[in-house]
Amino acid sequence: MNPEIEEKKLFSIKESVNEVISISWPIVLGSLSFTVMEFFDKWMVAQLGTVPLAAIGSAGIWSYTLSTFLLGIIGCVGTFVAQSYGKGKPNDCARYTWQGIYLSLLALILAGLLFYSSESIFNLMGHPQDVTKQELIYFRIRLLGYFPMAMGCALASFFPSISKPKIPMYSSVFGNILNIVLNYLLIFGKFGFPRLEIAGASLATIISQWAQTILLFAIFLNSHHNKKFGTRKYFHFSWRRTRELIRIGIPAGIGMFLDICNWSIFTSFVIGRFGAVSLASHNIAISFMHLCFMPAVAVSIGISAIVGQWLGRGKIRVAKHRVFVAFGICICYMVTMGIILGILGGKLIFFLFTKDPEVVRFGHLLLILAAFFQAFDAVNIVCLGALRGAGDTRWVMWTMVIVAYTFFLPLSYIMGFILKLGAIGAWLAATAYILVLSISLIYRFLSEKWSKIVIFTEEAKA
Repeated sequence: MNPEIEEKKLFSIKESVNEVISISWPIVLGSLSFTVMEFFDKWMVAQLGTVPLAAIGSAGIWSYTLSTFLLGIIGCVGTFVAQSYGKGKPNDCARYTWQGIYLSLLALILAGLLFYSSESIFNLMGHPQDVTKQELIYFRIRLLGYFPMAMGCALASFFPSISKPKIPMYSSVFGNILNIVLNYLLIFGKFGFPRLEIAGASLATIISQWAQTILLFAIFLNSHHNKKFGTRKYFHFSWRRTRELIRIGIPAGIGMFLDICNWSIFTSFVIGRFGAVSLASHNIAISFMHLCFMPAVAVSIGISAIVGQWLGRGKIRVAKHRVFVAFGICICYMVTMGIILGILGGKLIFFLFTKDPEVVRFGHLLLILAAFFQAFDAVNIVCLGALRGAGDTRWVMWTMVIVAYTFFLPLSYIMGFILKLGAIGAWLAATAYILVLSISLIYRFLSEKWSKIVIFTEEAKA
């Protein structure tokens, strides 16, 4: 093909949309795995009452939050695999994935430390004692899933980065079905299984996580991937590659942890202090929001792999063009979902979660607020994926720290408690936070400084 025609084709809207969608749509289903499991946990636990529903939301978010530093580091496996794949170095794709698997062993230490400190952590939140008791039950069981979650993160980062996003999708669908069945059996004690209530919800999630990770690992080691990438051959520990992963991954891990942590603090230490109704309403609203923005997160994961591959090929302009297409897709989607939640949120809450009129009314108000910031959240989600694919993790880390901890949390406290606007005031602060963060991230992306970052040690020395 004529080089000029080939170059023109790379920048066609159709070509860009096809690439973003083909990588992202399987990740949409794959990324829904964790969120759908959380959603069904909350939906089934909601049948047990308001106290268990309040407890599972706070305990669930903290069980994930306290793992995010390690997951952020391991997730950067995708950055190295994508750029290695773009450079035509398939064996390095396997090497970097194995280093992520070895790093996931640190999850065992983390889980042990959190088990012994969990009572102190939850007592600090100041929740009612009956809520705290059930939070501890759920949280401690979820710690058993830290290792498979970390290892699964490394493996799930490998496949989209080699343009095979359907594999994590199949694993997630399998895990989701298993989780729903186990939830029904273990929460309510059906077909001879013990009635474990909130503990059953946690245990079902753990078993599903282990099943997904084992399936991904078996596919990673199969003969096809071994022949093309050397997944059984290049398993040796490499301190140089681990250092590279840590160098790029630590800022990503800190940024991810602090971002999730600020929302966890917001949930437990701000919203949680307004009472069980506010906390239950908040948890329901967050569940709907997670279901809505997970497809956008999937596009973010996909665009991270796409940016990494095109940077590996030395095509910066193509990488940037793909990101702009991703912006358009996500903004249209998120705005549409925001409108739907704003209009139908109250009916959905009543039908799916609870008939408590106060929880339904207040939860619907929160969803109406969420509808206003959907477009800005789409910008945030896509930008974070694009910058991660380029290895631009340090700048993102500092931005998240400054905007979240000097603006969002202080403002939520001021509006919620000092101005006495309650949970509504705190959510208004969250809306302002998302707007400010989107302006910061789009500024960084447009500066193109991310395109000059070198993630490989050997290239940096050259």
